[in-house]
Amino acid sequence: MNKFKHTLLLLFIAFAASAQTITDPVEYNDYFVTNQNKIGDELLKLIGMFDNLPEDKAIVNAQLNKVIAECDNAIAAVKSIKPIANEFNLRNASMDLFVFYKSTMSNDYPLMIDELYKPAPDMEKLNAVLLKVQDGEAIVDKEFQEAQQQFATFHNIKLEENELQGEFDGEEE
Repeated sequence: MNKFKHTLLLLFIAFAASAQTITDPVEYNDYFVTNQNKIGDELLKLIGMFDNLPEDKAIVNAQLNKVIAECDNAIAAVKSIKPIANEFNLRNASMDLFVFYKSTMSNDYPLMIDELYKPAPDMEKLNAVLLKVQDGEAIVDKEFQEAQQQFATFHNIKLEENELQGEFDGEEE
């Protein structure tokens, strides 16, 4: 029985030690933005492939898997961080955003990639999936931005425009 208690204690200590604690509000906000940007960097590489599809679909799927891996990393990172006081749901909003990204990458993007590799892609189908993704993202992104703005206002942080947003806006044109 003592060995069991000792093992439980070690597991508890390991779990407690693995949870990250950030107390500075700027660092706390940046933690989520950094994880979002890692996903965004890999996603931009994937989207860039759509303009000039490689002959080998496996190359596109490999990049999609990199995006999914970054989503998994971001989800794990958010789970590992302890919320700070007056965080205005920023942690949960970022988790919702990253879970949405993973779901989209796992379910919707494979459909779009498969369609793009057909001899005659169904543009209506592609546009319908894309619209679904954009509508879903608008909801979770708005929640994230609202939580981030409340957090920044309370903690007197000046938010800066995310450089990646300009790249995504350029991709949408």
